Amino acid sequence: MRRFEAPGPIRYTLQDLERESGASGRTIRYYISLGLLQPAYGRGKTATYDTDHLLRLKLIQRLKEERQPLNDIREQLSHLSSDDVARVLQAQLHPAAVTWKRYVLHDDLEISLRERPLAERSAAHEQAFDMIVEYARSVIQDMRRKERETGEF
Repeated sequence: MRRFEAPGPIRYTLQDLERESGASGRTIRYYISLGLLQPAYGRGKTATYDTDHLLRLKLIQRLKEERQPLNDIREQLSHLSSDDVARVLQAQLHPAAVTWKRYVLHDDLEISLRERPLAERSAAHEQAFDMIVEYARSVIQDMRRKERETGEF
């Protein structure tokens, strides 16, 4: 019997962490030096960060917006687990499930579209999808017309 391993934890490069958190690499390294964040896994360009790093960065940003000093923030964070930080931020530790919307064009033909939050939708992709559906429907109509004329489909 084949064993399947659970997927590993999510890992971020420094660039990923910068993009997701909005903090610069310099700021992230500074927070590590102050003890606000644990050190990266590995060193240099191969260093990676995990969800805990991201969540703590977001909480640090929130607390800084409340004008709390970094020493106070460090003290607060030292008593919080990853789950505690997630609860404070009302965040999920695991990515949300991907959902798909089905568009049935014919009994034997369907198109699937990934559901995304409104803020993440691309107008160009939406327009392309509409054009694809319109074209597919016209092809199906032509095939049905041909079937009526010839009795084939």
